[in-house]
This record gives sequence, structure tokens and C-alpha cells, in this order.
Amino acid sequence: MNKLKQTTTLSQRKVLSQQTRQAIRLLQLNTYDLEKEVDNLILENPLLEKNEEVESNYDEGPPVSVLNIDADDILKYHKKTESLHEFLSRQVDMSSFSINEKIIASILIDCVNDNGYLTEDLKDIFIQANREIEASFQDIFYVLHTLQRFDPVGTCAIDLCDSLSIQLDHSHKESPLHDKASKIIQYLKTIDSSDSSKFQNILSELNKNTHFDDNALELIRKLNPKPGLEISKKLDSYHISPEIIIFKRDGKWVIELTKSKPLLKLNAEYVSLMKESKIKTDLNYLRKNYNEAKFIIKSLKNRSLTILNVCKEIFKRQIDFLSDGDIGMKPMTLKDVAESLGIHESTVSRATSNKFVQTPRGVYELKYFFSSELFTDTGTMISSKVIMKMIEECIKEENSNKPLSDNEISKYFTTKGVSVARRTVTKYREKINIPNSAQRKRNADD
Repeated sequence: MNKLKQTTTLSQRKVLSQQTRQAIRLLQLNTYDLEKEVDNLILENPLLEKNEEVESNYDEGPPVSVLNIDADDILKYHKKTESLHEFLSRQVDMSSFSINEKIIASILIDCVNDNGYLTEDLKDIFIQANREIEASFQDIFYVLHTLQRFDPVGTCAIDLCDSLSIQLDHSHKESPLHDKASKIIQYLKTIDSSDSSKFQNILSELNKNTHFDDNALELIRKLNPKPGLEISKKLDSYHISPEIIIFKRDGKWVIELTKSKPLLKLNAEYVSLMKESKIKTDLNYLRKNYNEAKFIIKSLKNRSLTILNVCKEIFKRQIDFLSDGDIGMKPMTLKDVAESLGIHESTVSRATSNKFVQTPRGVYELKYFFSSELFTDTGTMISSKVIMKMIEECIKEENSNKPLSDNEISKYFTTKGVSVARRTVTKYREKINIPNSAQRKRNADD
């Protein structure tokens, strides 16, 4: 029979404090998520308030001539954009709906996804509406029919065919192809067309298996299978807000933060109250929040400095990219940057993930500048992005009637002193979405 026994062991482990975890979390947030986090922190801590003054360093010199950018252009990245729900709700507010109809409209809009489709059954919407007001199915159908004609037309549709029919009737009612296109949509109802992401594939298969009018099919291709994304995509573009800007001043490249002042500052009234308060419980509460507020402000400052330092190190290595583009890219890893700055690789990863930089060549995610490496015959290393650019340039200059095969491109690289296997050429060619030589030949013949 086994006997129970107790043993004691000593071990060491690193436990991150709550403040340290918060600092790490702030570093990995992008600009959009950081602003939302800042709003939450203000609600939780009365000693914090937004620093409304925005100070820009990058407008001290002349604007970047390539893109003709000024401070106002950059700050437009921070302009808030409506979601699809907000966009539809604003149109409801301006409509001639009665109070009850606006309540029904609000319920319907809440059931619409980003693609513009209803996610709830109309019976469930009817039940939900009657919990708030007295409504009939006729009332709901009237409001739904009106919403479907709001901008963008075809939102609040029940399914793909419903949305296509609404768009067709709205935009092409007078077209001689209207009836033929309507028949195609009716046929779509008989097959599985629920996946609107494969809309073009469905139409292509339809063209192969049936004898519908080609012009009518082209008319349907002009319709939007995901009308809600006309608004939702605009919202997504707001997420891309550069934190760093690079421009030339007096012949030198300058790297600066787009916002140089911290997002938060201490609330002067509460700080004053803390100094004057004599009640112990109030004093303890204020001191606790004061210390937390100071740490948060410091963390935000450290976040900005870390991102700036990482970006400076990246472009210290990728300076040729600014003048030559992708062809000037050097091989670089997270470890290279981390060792140069004396920080951990994970810190570099967090500082570059979903963080964007405004360059004369456009806006790029900082992660874009990291790439694997290949060796040349001379022993020097070359970036995989340079290889992709070379493949692209090589195919651009080929004879379209006799396209180069991947094996021929590989041999071409060998003459340039770069050893790239055929399968590597294939991998990078597919990565930049260039078809193979046979497909390129067919495209040229067409």
C-alpha cells in the first residue's frame, strides 16, 4: 500500500505585476484601439483627462514633396468615421418615419451585420418590436422595404438574391437587360448562393452550366454582393493611422512621432483636491488613483519612445528603401533590431505589430520591413522582398508571346550572382499573385 507524503521544494519564477502587464498591453495596441483604451481609462480613473492639445513635430520643415503632405492631411487619419449602423441610423433620424416606425427601424438596424444582411428572422424581429410597441407585420415590412432603399442600396436584405434584386430594380429598372438579369437572380435562388464571398465564382459556374445572356450576367456582376462594406470599409481605413512620419528636411531623413504630446494628463482639479482633503478615505482613494494615473501617463510616454526608437533602428538599416523602394530592402529580423536596442524580441514585435509609418512611398506597417534572407555568390545577403521585386521586374520586361518559366527566371538570377532555386521562384511568384508562364501566355493571346 502506497503511503502519502509531503515534500517542500523551492523555485523561482518571474511574475509580472498588474502595472507591467498594463504597460505591455498599451504597447501592443494600435492607434485606434489605444484611443478606445484611453477613453476607458478616463472613465475608471478621475485623475486622468485627455490632453486635447495636439502638437506636431513634423510640420516644422517643408512638407514631403512626393505626396504633397501637410499636417492637416496626416491628422485626417485620426478623423472618426461612422459604422454601418450609425450611417443607417442617421438616415432614419432624417427620414419621415413616425416614432413607432423609428423604433422598428432601430431594431432592424441592430440585426444587420457589416456585409449589410439581416442576421435575425423577421418573426423574431416582430416579437422583439411588440415588446416595445404595438406593431404588425405590415408595419415591419414597410420599414424594412424603406431601409433597403437607403444608402447603400441593398442593405438590410434577407439574403444575397434579395439584395441583388433590390439593387437591380433601383439602378437598372430601365435597362433592356433588366428582365433577363432578374431571371438569372431567380435562378440563383434555386442553387446554393448563400456564400456572397464566392459571388463571382457562382456567376462563372452559372455561365458554364447554363445559357444565360452574357450581357445580363455582366450587369449582375456590377451589383454589390456585400453592400454594407461600402461603409464598413471606410471604417476599416480609419484603423490605419500612422504613428510615425518620415520626411526630408535640409537633405536629411527625419523620423518623428505624428503626436508628440501624451494622450493623457493629470486632472488639475483632482490633484488640488488631493492636497486639500483631510478625510482619510478620500485621501487614500485619490492617492491610489494618482499613482495609477502617473504610471499610465509614463507607460504611454514609454510606448511612444519605444515605437520611435524601433522605427529609427529599422530605417537606419532600410534607408535605401526610402530612395529606391523595395529593391533597396535589406534582410532584417526582429532579433537584429532587438540586439541593437538592447531590448527583448517580443518588445520589438509588439512595437511593430499593427503600427504604421508614413513614408514618401506611402503608408506601411512596420512589420513590412522585416524579411528573410538569401545568399548571393559573393557571400552577401539579399532580402526576400528584393527577390520578389526582381521577379516582378523580370516578368514585366519579358516577351509576352514567350513568357519566362520559373526555371528560366532561376537561371537569370544565377547570371546576376544570386542563387535562387526554381521552387523558390515559384513560391515568391505566387506570393505576389503573378500567374505561371502558361497562364500569362493565355492572357496575352486573349
